[in-house]
Amino acid sequence: MNRDWLEKDFYKVLGVSQNASIDEIKKNYKKLARENHPDLNPGDPEAEKKFKDISEASSILTDEQKRQEYDQVRAMGPSAFSGQGGGFNAEDLGDIFGNLGDIFGFGGAGRRKGQSYQTNLTISFVESASGLETNVPLRKEVACSDCRGNGSENGTAYHTCNICGGSGQTASNQGFFSFAQPCQACRGQGSVIDKQCKTCKAQGVVIKSETIKVKIPAGVDNGTVIRLRGYGGTGDNGAPDGDLLVQIAVEPHKYFKRSGSDLVLEVPLLFTEAALGATIKIPTLEKQISLKIPSGTPSGKTFKIKGEGITPQGRRSGDLYVKVYLNPPQNLSRSAKKHLESFRDQFESGDTPRDYLYE
Repeated sequence: MNRDWLEKDFYKVLGVSQNASIDEIKKNYKKLARENHPDLNPGDPEAEKKFKDISEASSILTDEQKRQEYDQVRAMGPSAFSGQGGGFNAEDLGDIFGNLGDIFGFGGAGRRKGQSYQTNLTISFVESASGLETNVPLRKEVACSDCRGNGSENGTAYHTCNICGGSGQTASNQGFFSFAQPCQACRGQGSVIDKQCKTCKAQGVVIKSETIKVKIPAGVDNGTVIRLRGYGGTGDNGAPDGDLLVQIAVEPHKYFKRSGSDLVLEVPLLFTEAALGATIKIPTLEKQISLKIPSGTPSGKTFKIKGEGITPQGRRSGDLYVKVYLNPPQNLSRSAKKHLESFRDQFESGDTPRDYLYE
């Protein structure tokens, strides 16, 4: 948590209600992220700022614990810091405000963990099953090397704040209680810039493009999120850097469908194969295997082949389900038609298998 939560309405940023589900939040985030991604809006500072805002909102509202803490702080509002209202014991306050050192003055000036970023990665169906190591392009904030992150020219054109004496905080007396709050003169930084750094315009950070190596474990499914700690935005005043969240999108396979760790494959049979029986070749994700078709196999029958599904990392393999269906012959010759008509007249006369529908 940080002091900005009292002022930032993450639900409004993502355009969702306070009761929105995780799926609804993720859906709106994806839409807004595509519209405002810096790579698609080069040179547009407004889009870049909005992208940062929606990324921060998503990182909080899609994390159940952070969302609960955020909602609690927002519900209490300014009265949380007035020393009135009661209702919380020391343990409650420790749970709810344990990370609000900036507001109460326990954690030093402006010490906040960096933003978490999110990026999308599309992989093939086969890659999702076997796993892979790949590279992901990333644009992120890093500390400006010219000013060493403090925003002043050459990192030296600043002086200690005269109001707070460099602590970044001032005391606020409210009744019997005295609380520390961010110094308004230096905005909680403890120092005042005399001359801005030309590279970062006093922001202390710059945007850097780099490539991150990501290891995708075997068996990942569509929508899986992989967290890379420390690859997000730069933390303030020595605080930890944020994380990079890589959301996986899996392309559909031309033939296989997935159900958990199991695979489903539909295979056509010739009329003669179904009637007389046969041994046919079918593919798995890695090889070809033989499948015995008994005589008289009906269309729609499913065969289970153990262990030929997907093997998620650290778990047992799923199974392959092969569903067969009849593929009637096309463009029959005159002779072939006569043979089938003869077969029908000899073996299929009388009741049809659909007669029960009319009983």
